[in-house]
Amino acid sequence: MMMTKPVMTPIKRRRVGTTLFVSLILGGAVAVAGTAGGQQPRGDEPPLPENVVVDVDMIESNVIRIGIPDLLGTGGTPTEAGEILRRDFHLMPGYRVIGPAQINFNTVSEGMGMDRGRWGGLQANGVIKGRVEGSGNSLTVEMKYFHLASGSAPVLTETYRGAPTQLRRWMHDFGNKILAQITGIAGPFGTHIAWAERIGPGRKDVKCAGMDGHAPRRVTDGQGIAMLPSFGPDDNIWFTRLTPTGMFVSHTGVRGRPVLEGNGLNMAPAICNGKVFFVSSRDGNSEIYSSSLDGSGLRRLTNNRAIDVSPTCHPNGKVAFVSARHGNPQIWIMNADGSHQRRLTFKGTHNQTPTFCPNPRRNVLAFTGRDHTLDIFTLDVASGEYNRITQGQGMNKDPAWSPDCRIVAFTSNRRGAPGVYLASPLGFNQNKIVDGAAETVAWQYEHWAGHASN
Repeated sequence: MMMTKPVMTPIKRRRVGTTLFVSLILGGAVAVAGTAGGQQPRGDEPPLPENVVVDVDMIESNVIRIGIPDLLGTGGTPTEAGEILRRDFHLMPGYRVIGPAQINFNTVSEGMGMDRGRWGGLQANGVIKGRVEGSGNSLTVEMKYFHLASGSAPVLTETYRGAPTQLRRWMHDFGNKILAQITGIAGPFGTHIAWAERIGPGRKDVKCAGMDGHAPRRVTDGQGIAMLPSFGPDDNIWFTRLTPTGMFVSHTGVRGRPVLEGNGLNMAPAICNGKVFFVSSRDGNSEIYSSSLDGSGLRRLTNNRAIDVSPTCHPNGKVAFVSARHGNPQIWIMNADGSHQRRLTFKGTHNQTPTFCPNPRRNVLAFTGRDHTLDIFTLDVASGEYNRITQGQGMNKDPAWSPDCRIVAFTSNRRGAPGVYLASPLGFNQNKIVDGAAETVAWQYEHWAGHASN
C-alpha cells in the first residue's frame, strides 16, 4: 500500500449524528458492525475452531498445589495476608491452593518451619509460611516459601517492613517472587485492570481495580460516556469521551481534557513505544492514525474505503487492527508506520477487538470472534494456530492479556452474572473478578515486576 504523507488537520468540532450516537452507546465503538464502501460479506471463510468443547468448570490435571495457611501473629492482619495470597494463587492458572479448610493439623504449633510428612500427606508441592510482628504504624512481615522436593529448608525468604497499608503490596510481591522461583517469570499480582461499565441510560464510566478485583473505583467523572480504556505511561488511564458535540481521546493525567480531537470520531487509543495509535474519521472514513503522547505528529496509517478500527500494538513495533476491506471484519497487521499491511485471520466471518500478548518473545493475539455468539480465541501469528478460550457461556468479548501472558481477561454475561472474568489461554480456571455490565478490558503493564526478566 502506498504510504500517505503525515496529515495535520485543524481542530474543529461538529455535532455527532443522532443515529451514530445511539449506535455507539448500544453497540460499542470498536466493533465493526457492518461493511463499508458497498462491499458485501463474502461468507466463505472457514469457521473458527469448534471441535473442542470448553468447560468453564473443568479442572486442570497438571497443577502445582501450594499450601497457604494464615500467617502467624495476632489480630486480623495474619488472616488478611493469608487471604490475599490465597486469592492470588486461586486466580493463577496451573495452581491449586491448600487453605485452612483443607489443612488437618495445627500450623501454629508448626511455626515457621515445614513438616514435609504432613504437607506431603496433603499432596502439597510447595508451602508459604509467614509471621507478622508489630502494630500501629509499623509492621515487620517475615515470609518463607518451601519446595517440598528440595527439602525442609525454604528456597525463598523475604522480610518486609513498613506501614500496615503496604501489606497487600508485600503479599503480591512475594507471590510474584514465588512464581519467578518456580517458572523463571514473575507473576502479575498487584497489577491493575481497567474497563468501561454501563451505569445508566446514556452513561458509561471507566473503572479500575486490582487484577484480583480488589478496590474497584471510578476513574472518570460519571458525566456522559467514557469508554475504551488503555493504560499509558505514568499510571495514566487513557479513554474515549463521547459528547453531543464530538468524540475525543483523553487520559487521567489531563483530567479528561482532550488530547486527540477533530472532526468526526476520535477513539480507541492504544499506547506503546511512546506513541498513541487510535481511530479517527476526521478525513471522512474510519482509519488508523498515530501521534505522539501529546497529540502532535499526527500521521494517517491506513487509507481505504472500508472501516479500520481497534488498533493494538506488540512490543516489536507491529500494530494489529480490524478491517472490513475484504467484506467481513477481520484482523490485519502492519508496521508502526503503516507499511506492509496484511491480513492475519482467515477463519470466522467476524473477528474484532484484537490484543497482543505483551511478551516480546511471543507473537500471540487474543480476539473476539463470532461463531453462534461472541467468544474469545487466540491466534499464534507465526504458526497460524487458533485456540478457543470460551464456548457456550453466553457472550464473551473484549480480551486483554496479563503482562506475563499467563491470563486472559475478558467480559462475559454468562449465567446472568455479567462482569470481568479471567481464564488461562487454554480456557482453564475461569473466574469472575468484577461484577457489572463491563466491556473493553485493559491490563496495566508499566509496573509489572517481570519487565526486567522478560
